[in-house]
Amino acid sequence: MLSYFRINDPYRLVIIYVALILFRLPILFSPDWNTVPELGWMIVGERINEGAMLYVDIWDDIGPLSAWVFGIIDLAFGRSPFALKIIGLFLFFLQIFFLNYISLKHKMYNENNYLPALFYGLLGIVFFNVTVLSPQLMGLTFVLFSINHLFNHIETRNKTDGNLLNIGIYIGAAALFYLPYLIFMFVHIMSLLFFTNTLRRRYLLLLYGASIPFTICWLFYIWKSDTQNFFGHFVHSLFVQNSFDYLSANNLLLLGGITLFFFGIASFRILSGFGFTVFQVRIQKIMFFAFVVCFFKYLLYAESDGYSLVMFFPWTAFFLSHFFLKVKNSLKRELSFVLYFLSVLALYLGTTFHIFNFHEILSFDKLIVDTSSEKYAEMESKKTLVLGPDPRPYAFSRQATPYFNWKLSKEQLENLNYYDNLEEVDKNLRNDMPDVIIDQIGLVPKLFDRIPRIGAEYEQVNEEIYRRIKSGS
Repeated sequence: MLSYFRINDPYRLVIIYVALILFRLPILFSPDWNTVPELGWMIVGERINEGAMLYVDIWDDIGPLSAWVFGIIDLAFGRSPFALKIIGLFLFFLQIFFLNYISLKHKMYNENNYLPALFYGLLGIVFFNVTVLSPQLMGLTFVLFSINHLFNHIETRNKTDGNLLNIGIYIGAAALFYLPYLIFMFVHIMSLLFFTNTLRRRYLLLLYGASIPFTICWLFYIWKSDTQNFFGHFVHSLFVQNSFDYLSANNLLLLGGITLFFFGIASFRILSGFGFTVFQVRIQKIMFFAFVVCFFKYLLYAESDGYSLVMFFPWTAFFLSHFFLKVKNSLKRELSFVLYFLSVLALYLGTTFHIFNFHEILSFDKLIVDTSSEKYAEMESKKTLVLGPDPRPYAFSRQATPYFNWKLSKEQLENLNYYDNLEEVDKNLRNDMPDVIIDQIGLVPKLFDRIPRIGAEYEQVNEEIYRRIKSGS
């Protein structure tokens, strides 16, 4: 099986694409796999199409380029989880192609092959949401573009300013999709320091390139006179950890444990081995360093939603390919691959079809949006404000007011003793009065006590839900 992809034939990519589509079919057409983050992205796109300005009329820390992409998708397809899955899958295909293109172009291996594409595709079925269109997936595409230019710069004897400028622009664009990707600037700078004699002024060119996308975005908010919200809600999020754990550490370890085990063996054997050119050794060190940086980024931001796993895929696929090529005995090589493939297949079948009793070990309750629930059925199509960390009620309604991301909103809503906050909350609520308020943390009584004019317009339906009874004056 493995030997089939060692042949330098681009039609091997077609086999990988078809297989990945077949594996993804049960998830593509099922509403049982819609998640909380996907709901949030669709709501942001929906609000943007309603005329809301990101960071001003809807508070969230999503990257501006990601938000605008979701806005375009909402304009074309409406609130469609299926569209996110299909478009994400095609983008994942592009990454498979581009990673293998890089490996062939820069002679990363001692033979031309399509193993990086094979392993990248296999990693795409490790967890059900890694191929869904997400800020992490979109930003990673530009990270791969930057890696290609980095290798161009290291490989060629004619060092050009263009490579450094392109690297910076691609990293800046990646960060506008997913801000933590700024950390790859560190990967590039360290790689240039250790493996090239790049002139000092060219490091400034690298930083200048990265600043171009941010400057354009910043100028847009200067034009709209709202730079404070841009920095406060987007840029500041780089220094704030996410606090909502969708998946436990045990779940993540089970999903990635087998691959991590093979990666550990592969990196040890390859980095301590011989038989490679100087340039290939440099690439191996850069790819390993990128993996380590991603690991520390993952620990730092604690994003346990599954989507961030995709940022490990290029480096993991690279080393897994090296590992299996390093095994000289064809029988051992094939058996090792079959073992890994069966392990990944077991994870896929266990998580997708709930066999092998995986549903008793893996819990996705915090991650999945249950659209079959009738708890919020009466809110359908109504403007709703959720006060609390769980946005799942928005699956049945339209989002109202700027207070969408609770991590950002609570800084104002939980500090009503300050007059400026109180005045801002009153203005924001009156500009977009919700038909329904869902109070998950018991904040509404204090809110209505401080702003009685708004409180007079609502009646309490139950412990959590408040319904608007009349229009304001």
